[in-house]
Amino acid sequence: TTLDLCCGTGRHSIILQRRGWTMIGLDLSKNLLAIAKRNMKKERVEFPLVRADMRHFPFRKQIFDAVICMFTSFGYLPSESEDMKSFKEIRRTLRKGGKFLLDVANKDHVIKVFQEREWAEFEPFTMLEKRSLDLQTSRLLSQWTIIRKDTGEVRSLQHNVRLYTFQRLKQMLNEAGLKVKEVYGGYDKKEFTLDSSRMIVLAERTVN
Repeated sequence: TTLDLCCGTGRHSIILQRRGWTMIGLDLSKNLLAIAKRNMKKERVEFPLVRADMRHFPFRKQIFDAVICMFTSFGYLPSESEDMKSFKEIRRTLRKGGKFLLDVANKDHVIKVFQEREWAEFEPFTMLEKRSLDLQTSRLLSQWTIIRKDTGEVRSLQHNVRLYTFQRLKQMLNEAGLKVKEVYGGYDKKEFTLDSSRMIVLAERTVN
């Protein structure tokens, strides 16, 4: 059984379930889980969806073969110590030798290519993204203003994520009892460098 941590609308877990994996999705957002439920129905797959906090899993010890946390769903908690609680819960619920796959943005790359403003054109809407980067707290604050082309309706969204270097992430995982086995710079398993936009870390639950 594999846990899709912060599963959102279920886009990863639905694909994996269709490929024969046994999935469980966990997320705190009621709205996203409702969308995931609709998506599952549409794709004709079924697996449990659990609403819970990533710092406190409602699962017993050593229940999962693997845990995945995809596409920068990690780093939104108030502090590093809160992120650490999540790593410890992952370790607690993984079987011995169980794997954890974490996919986040690479802090070094974000700093290198950082832009305060960016316009993007899509068919139904135009989007302005304003960003601020706090190097003391390693947090990236992004504010999106979305303007619909047909109605002129304006919507604003923002998110605030903590960025990690590989060295810091490796240290924290190690402290939590998760040993890093591999790190990739992209979904095609390419080599991880300072210029990699993604940081995809594969860790394993230590035996002790």
